Amino acid sequence: MAAWQWRNIGVSKKFRAQDAELPHTTLQGLGAFDETDEKSLHMLGMHGSAYANLAIQNADVIIALGARFDDRVTGKVDSFAPSARAAAAQGRGGIIHFEIQPKNVNKVVEAQIPIVGDVVSSLAALVPLIRGSPREDWFSSIRAWKKDYPFTFMKSQPGASMKPQEVVEELDKQTKDRKDELIISTGIGQHQMWAAQHFRWRHPRSMVTSGGLGTMGFGLPSAIGAKVAAPQKTVVDIDGDASFSMTAMELATASQYNIGVKVLVLNNEFQGMVQQWQDLFYDKRYSHTRMTNPDFVLLARSMGVHAMRCHSADELPAKMKEFLEYDGSRPVLMECLVEKNEHVPAGKALHEQLLHPSLAEAAKKMNHKF
Repeated sequence: MAAWQWRNIGVSKKFRAQDAELPHTTLQGLGAFDETDEKSLHMLGMHGSAYANLAIQNADVIIALGARFDDRVTGKVDSFAPSARAAAAQGRGGIIHFEIQPKNVNKVVEAQIPIVGDVVSSLAALVPLIRGSPREDWFSSIRAWKKDYPFTFMKSQPGASMKPQEVVEELDKQTKDRKDELIISTGIGQHQMWAAQHFRWRHPRSMVTSGGLGTMGFGLPSAIGAKVAAPQKTVVDIDGDASFSMTAMELATASQYNIGVKVLVLNNEFQGMVQQWQDLFYDKRYSHTRMTNPDFVLLARSMGVHAMRCHSADELPAKMKEFLEYDGSRPVLMECLVEKNEHVPAGKALHEQLLHPSLAEAAKKMNHKF
């Protein structure tokens, strides 16, 4: 099991999980490997896939490249990677941690083999030593987990607000044949996780997100920077209403300098991530999470930005097409009115994550594995 926290294109070409028969999973490195490959586990952690978390919990050897093992990845630290810990005690496995900052080694999770240095240089020495070997039993288990615990959600009903996942999946669908031309930034919050979960990342450096500091308002300025640096790319900022509000006035910059970013606002009128934590951990004692938003469409238009609003899943395909095909030399905003959704709670072990209600029976089986 290999877990990445980097995006270096040269490394991803040298050290492909396909060659070493290693499944891979990452957050900051989304796109370093093609997620349509059957070995891709997408990302692990409290907002990750259940099958990635189960793979981490069952792996005898974990290779971590630049990962910090933060709480969003490990969940309950004492219950993280039990199989690797057991294998280490028996002298046949454990955790191999490549990390450039010595302070991060053994800070959260003990590594049996810590390697301090630049990941590119370290892997250049390691790659010639790798010999692929079939692991059919292991991949059979992974295929079963993928079947039992997929990313899923209930589609919106006629007349109801669309689900945020539907918006991300429609974006994925309409860009599936040109992922190499796309850069996506995100703000911070639920929308960031839905983007990670429901968009299929296929190319290195195609996602720009704040996965460490988690700075709200990150999406739009990052999109502007990406578009200036790569004007030939289609740059989309997937944002939430609260996160977008932190830096919304940067639309004026994009408009003034003809920076053709595309801003996709998933508006649920809440600071959704905080709201759900108050729901899960604070007995629904809500405080300062409901947003009284401006009219984002009128706000954008006041700055000379073309803007539109999508009310339902029925009109989503046509609206998304218009959004994506709008003049690439000018900014455009689309506001999508969406429902709320829940996420995985913190403080739990990876195999205890909350799954969609439709997977209730599978969840019972998953939680009894350890």
